Amino acid sequence: MLMQKTNAFRFKQFSVTQERAAMKVGTDGVLLGAWVSLGDALQRVLDIGTGTGVIALMLAQRTASVAEPAAIDAVEVDPEASSEAAGNFAASPWAARLRVHTDPIQTYAAEYPGERYDLIVSNPPYFMAGTDFRRGNDVSTAVVARPSAARVAARHAEMLPYDDLIGSVLALLKPNGRFAAIFPYRESGIFIAKAADRGLFVRRLLEISGAPRKPVKRVAVECALSRAPREAIVREKLCIEDGRGTFTEAYRLLTRDFYLKF
Repeated sequence: MLMQKTNAFRFKQFSVTQERAAMKVGTDGVLLGAWVSLGDALQRVLDIGTGTGVIALMLAQRTASVAEPAAIDAVEVDPEASSEAAGNFAASPWAARLRVHTDPIQTYAAEYPGERYDLIVSNPPYFMAGTDFRRGNDVSTAVVARPSAARVAARHAEMLPYDDLIGSVLALLKPNGRFAAIFPYRESGIFIAKAADRGLFVRRLLEISGAPRKPVKRVAVECALSRAPREAIVREKLCIEDGRGTFTEAYRLLTRDFYLKF
């Protein structure tokens, strides 16, 4: 009997089916899921805009060995992606700890005002209104010549303006909790400034470039609701490749618990 092929991305401890989600598994999400610090006594995690569910699954894997593993909620506005994420969660070793909600985060924050999370993560829509990646401004690792309407929506910030994202995080984050996200370089500065104006401060920052002497393409940030006077942001840098077509040791170390090739 012939086996039906599926568009699945296989990791060391789980697989992600990505037939219906507009945004497929990419470097950005994997970097964020591997880089974000978990801290102590992590009880509840929220993934905003989960897509295929890859970041939520990575965090489920990373917390699996603790005595009381974290419960992980995921929010996804697109019903097709949400359904696919639910299937990926159910097929994983951590199904009992993963739950997806088909809602915009704005609605979720309003409907569950008592919910509070130790950690909130997001790989949010990339570009602010007025930036069209179809005209050459796309800097992702996955190039699509004619993106679908769902992909266009997933890549733009009209559906999740940064002000709304920040407001939802402020409504759902515990006082000592942390928020982590990844942005293109230009948009990271916009987000950081908006977040600081509302009391969400960057504590840790990772600048990501494709290779040495290449410009920074992405910036991952980790934020908190407080900042000590004169406290310096912990700044880190990461090159994905060494300039000779080989992945750097730093990139391998960061992602080796997940990628089969490492």
